Amino acid sequence: MKYSTTDEPELSDLSAKAKNSRLSTFLGKVALSVIAAPLGGYLLGLLLERLWPGEISWSLTLLLLGLIVGLIYLWLWMKRDRWSDRANLSE
Repeated sequence: MKYSTTDEPELSDLSAKAKNSRLSTFLGKVALSVIAAPLGGYLLGLLLERLWPGEISWSLTLLLLGLIVGLIYLWLWMKRDRWSDRANLSE
């Protein structure tokens, strides 16, 4: 039985982005947004806790803030191509 191209399952946005870009670029963006940003926030929080000790856990706060910023960055990077495709269609 032959399958037509319409029978193939559609790729999710994440897997389509991975397929269309180089793997190293894709993994670099994911690592930067999910690992490096929270880790940087945590290290900055440790420094702030040494400088200004108190009741606020700077390391936990900045770790979560780094994770949120990293995930927003990753989401915007993934949506960038979709927005540029819509702009090209309207022209």
